[in-house]
Amino acid sequence: MKLNKEEEKMLTGAYGESYKKAMEILVTMGEYSSAEKMVPISWADLTTFSGRWGGHGDSPDNDLYHYLRDFEELCLKENAKFKCPMTIVDVSKDEERNERMKKLGAKLVAPAGASSPHDLFPWPLFGQYASPGATNGTTFFNPILGVRANSEGPIGVHMAALTGRTPEYGYLLDENRLGKVLVEVKTELKNYIDWAVLGFYISRKLSAHYWDIPVLTGIDTLKVTSDDIMSFCASMNHPGSMGHFLIEGISPEAPTIEKAFGGKEPIEKFVVGPEEMKEIYDLYAPSGNKPDIVTVRFPLTVERLYEVLNLLEGKKIHQNVSFAVNLTVHARTVAERFGVRKKLEACGVLMGETQGQVLWNGEIIDPWVDSRRVGIKTMITDSLKDCNGARNQDIEVALLPSLEKIINTAINGKVEV
Repeated sequence: MKLNKEEEKMLTGAYGESYKKAMEILVTMGEYSSAEKMVPISWADLTTFSGRWGGHGDSPDNDLYHYLRDFEELCLKENAKFKCPMTIVDVSKDEERNERMKKLGAKLVAPAGASSPHDLFPWPLFGQYASPGATNGTTFFNPILGVRANSEGPIGVHMAALTGRTPEYGYLLDENRLGKVLVEVKTELKNYIDWAVLGFYISRKLSAHYWDIPVLTGIDTLKVTSDDIMSFCASMNHPGSMGHFLIEGISPEAPTIEKAFGGKEPIEKFVVGPEEMKEIYDLYAPSGNKPDIVTVRFPLTVERLYEVLNLLEGKKIHQNVSFAVNLTVHARTVAERFGVRKKLEACGVLMGETQGQVLWNGEIIDPWVDSRRVGIKTMITDSLKDCNGARNQDIEVALLPSLEKIINTAINGKVEV
């Protein structure tokens, strides 16, 4: 790789062992990816590395946690600071961690909850290079903001944040940001759950060549909401790990189909219509079993917060059902300031403090890891990530097509098949 003088100094240890280690890792990443040089990043996101999962940075039961902790201690010892000008990290209940991150130069932000772009403020801008922690962030920033980003995992993001650099490969290169697959959408998308199903279908179909960017046409751009797009992003990177897509008339790099493909013909074309949508809904169709848990895992924005309130006001969650919602930071502020939280809690709703929390027999649990242990058998959700994530617990997980049906299930204690 061709390094500039500043990068060479970091690599040779002129600024200390911490910068040297970080640059060694980034150079290795770059050489593996055939990158020719480093590029300066404007934004880095460490918020997603504070969950309980293996692979995240604040899980004491995995090696990555200990590696990053040791690396941060080395940085503090050498008084190293994040060179990336906007490095954000979520506020933790661990005050020691908060202080450590502040000393390293990170900006503390409100907990992101679902690693959703809703809460990853401030956002990077068009044309800037960024290192998102959340895969949802990568899949939102690339197509919707025109930011250039790859998903590089906890170590890649930490090293990029410290050095202010990342290797130029993947979606950071012009030639890798052009569309390759044309997707004709020939079905009405009624809500954010339909958008998630659309994303899941496309991601599943292209999972064997997820790097080939799909371009969507046939979308009524005047009816699309930010919730729709973010729900779509969450499914596009799961199950197929897709970090980029383009929507004609919405993506800044796709004002027309010709621009999206760079004047070239697509290598593949397919249609998504009612039958294709039904195929995904049928994968996670309810059997009619009584639900133990009903959850709205996709974080409520202010608009949908009030939608839930309107559907629930004057009613109660069924006594045999645990019902939980996740809120964006803005929605949580509104809920607490204007009494919405008290009203919903009076109806029997749990507002989890972090992603996926559910109250079960007086215990706060995460269904993805705790369901088998606590005896949960059936879960109803609005999230295809839930459908995949909780199935490893050997429970039934069903996806319903609207927020209204999900809430009616929580109220009635049964699903109408």
